[in-house]
Amino acid sequence: MSELWTERPDLVELYDTECAGREDHDVYLGLAQELGAAMVVDIGCGTGVFAVELARRGFDVIGVDPAAAMLDIARGRADGLSVRWIHGVVDDVPDSCADLAVMMGHVAQYFVDDDRWTHALGQIHRILELGGRVAFETRNPAIDWAGEWTRERTEEVYPHPTGGEFTSWVEVVDVTGDPDSYTLTHHAHSRLPDGRHLVAPETLRFRSAAEIASSLIGAGFAIEATWGDWDRSPHHEASRELIVVARRG
Repeated sequence: MSELWTERPDLVELYDTECAGREDHDVYLGLAQELGAAMVVDIGCGTGVFAVELARRGFDVIGVDPAAAMLDIARGRADGLSVRWIHGVVDDVPDSCADLAVMMGHVAQYFVDDDRWTHALGQIHRILELGGRVAFETRNPAIDWAGEWTRERTEEVYPHPTGGEFTSWVEVVDVTGDPDSYTLTHHAHSRLPDGRHLVAPETLRFRSAAEIASSLIGAGFAIEATWGDWDRSPHHEASRELIVVARRG
């Protein structure tokens, strides 16, 4: 495939079915409420499930995503017109417009190149008001993701949005770097009701907790919380997630 899966309607229409019931929505929604956020920017908003839910709860929301196919679904949601959608990246968001920015769905791991990650944090700093927060999660590289992301462990059957069923699974094809900081490429397989077998490559960056902390501090943030799970339990070496809340200085 020469294009990203996020630009393919036949793959994007499967996304909400495969990612239903995520705990991260509740955590980030609760954080927005606790902080008394007025404007929230959802960076990498995808199909807009979280952005629309925020808007329904009374928040002003900007949803930004580089994938037009994702935003087509977001705009078509009930109450989708209550969100300001930006087809682009965080660079396209106005200065000092928000008091909370979120990157959910492991969006932070899509910034594979370290320079791109540093640039993104700088842009998030720019769009936040003084004292505003950024919150996101990234998977712990100490977990054996390559061992977990196999067909045998990930294959699932789901109802297809247009009828019938589809089968999906993932398989890791490459890992490069050190054990505590690496880049992983996997193939996401989808076998559709009409028999088509779609294969979508995806590359993700797994940064250590120390790297995440250093990059945030370097971008002008102060880390306020690091959780290891969606119950807000403290992060430790065996945590599957590193969930971070940091304040703009």
